[in-house]
Amino acid sequence: MSSRRGRIFFRALRLRCPHCGERGVFRHWFAMHDHCTHCGISLASGNSVGANLLNLLLAELILVAVLTGLVVLTWPEPPWDLLQFGAPVLMVIAPLAFFPLSRALFVAIDLAMHPQALPDRPAHGIGSQLT
Repeated sequence: MSSRRGRIFFRALRLRCPHCGERGVFRHWFAMHDHCTHCGISLASGNSVGANLLNLLLAELILVAVLTGLVVLTWPEPPWDLLQFGAPVLMVIAPLAFFPLSRALFVAIDLAMHPQALPDRPAHGIGSQLT
């Protein structure tokens, strides 16, 4: 992975603009601005279907890891009642908890795959393009 792509994903993991690294790309937990207020790059390019798919994937991976870990750690007497009621609760909580992360990561994936979609110059005259 190039250092440019690494910076893009690192910024997204910190819930910042993948292009310039500035804060404030989210209006609130469930809503992202259409454009970065600092560099002007479109944050709406990450369509909601792809971001929701990524969110579901993250939630499913967490569920499998937690369930597998619990069963392995408590074998031969796994807490089946806890697993029976805890798994659905985790499947409700995990997508809600990782919603902003999945949106930011999907914008970063789009930016890493389509760097030619970057604006020629920042909207506010501040910042610089990644090289």
